[in-house]
Amino acid sequence: MTIVMDRNTQKEEFSYAYIRAVASVAGYSVDQKPRPMDNAGVDVTVTVPGEIGTALSPKFDAQVKCTSSEDIINKSFIKFPLPVKNYNRLRHKNPTSPQILIVVLVPDDITAWLNISESETLLKKCGYWISLKGKPETENTKTITVDIPRQNILTPSSMKFIMEKIARKEDL
Repeated sequence: MTIVMDRNTQKEEFSYAYIRAVASVAGYSVDQKPRPMDNAGVDVTVTVPGEIGTALSPKFDAQVKCTSSEDIINKSFIKFPLPVKNYNRLRHKNPTSPQILIVVLVPDDITAWLNISESETLLKKCGYWISLKGKPETENTKTITVDIPRQNILTPSSMKFIMEKIARKEDL
């Protein structure tokens, strides 16, 4: 009998691999957090191993989610249902480190997540990011739908943009 990890764990691991690939090209380090920090809403910390301007080692924490749902994609936004406890943590007005939500979308068919040949390694689909800092309270008790602009694709360029804003102490 073959035993493999469950689909949610595979999605989680794939989303971390996506973030590591993006950060690697940007020249940044990714720290995957242990279970207690994961339970507190921080899955990874991305850090610049050096300086941006006068800022030494800017960084951000991220809550990471992964889904294969096509229903959340509309023309302008990814409409992601986020647990209220995660929303409340991510909307905190004064975090020690900036926090973002990263939602990685993958095809429903797991065999389509990754294509490898001698000429390329292709990860499918992509991740989106958003800062929820300062967002309003919600009366919802279980989930709240977060609208992530579709232009907020997590790429090496967008990650550098995020880090530059953090280095200048600007809100995301």
